Amino acid sequence: MGRSHIERALFLLGEPDTGKSTQLRSLFLDRRLGSNGRIPRKPNLKDTYPLSNERWLYVRLTSPHEADETEDDFLEKCDAKMSSNVLRASRWNFAGALQLTAGSKLAKGTDIVDAFAKRFAPERIRAVLLSPDRHGNYLSKSDQHQAIQSLRSVGTEIIMVDATSRTANGLVYADFFDFT
Repeated sequence: MGRSHIERALFLLGEPDTGKSTQLRSLFLDRRLGSNGRIPRKPNLKDTYPLSNERWLYVRLTSPHEADETEDDFLEKCDAKMSSNVLRASRWNFAGALQLTAGSKLAKGTDIVDAFAKRFAPERIRAVLLSPDRHGNYLSKSDQHQAIQSLRSVGTEIIMVDATSRTANGLVYADFFDFT
């Protein structure tokens, strides 16, 4: 596959069952994504959305950890989706979920952000740490410190959000893909 031009990449990081996909779905509060400002249910969600005539957004709700993928599997799937000739997009943007801790086949989420950055060289990368998560649990100080240090070494913008609300952060995420 040819390498895709990636403008921006947004990663939501948290442990399993912390609300990553729910938070990502809240992106659809932005009317530009065609859901009339409503958050669609997971089964009704496509994975690519136009942001303009030349710009597309690839949304990946399931983390590669949960999909039991390897790093190469994940990166190849992203590349295949974002270099699709069907859409003929010249500029891509990405939003996806990652787990902070390593899985059976995959490194910790911060390492996957690094691998994504090295493979696609996006113009900007933003990592969102969910703390507190949807259950109200906070990242431990050591996990938070470790994640921030790893992400900074990649040149990633880092924000932390309160993920206890299903809708409070959607426009914050969508604003990252506002090019006007």
